[in-house]
Amino acid sequence: MLLLGLVNNVGSLVDSSMLDLPVDQQFAIHAAAVAIKELDRDELEEAFVDMLHQKATERQIFLNILKDHGIDADISLNFLNANEIS
Repeated sequence: MLLLGLVNNVGSLVDSSMLDLPVDQQFAIHAAAVAIKELDRDELEEAFVDMLHQKATERQIFLNILKDHGIDADISLNFLNANEIS
């Protein structure tokens, strides 16, 4: 819902909070908002899960690089459903 609210209000966000961003970053945000508007709920959920998976993979790669250099780090992910969030 928050993501959809952001997309619906992207015009006001562009006018007020992006004034200090370079033009290429403003364009990227606008292009992403337009692309998101074209997705249905299932596609948005799938894209969100894919994004989470990519971020977790990137983090694991980073931790593996740290370990290769003798820095021991550990990460644990806890997934909550809507009923568990307070």
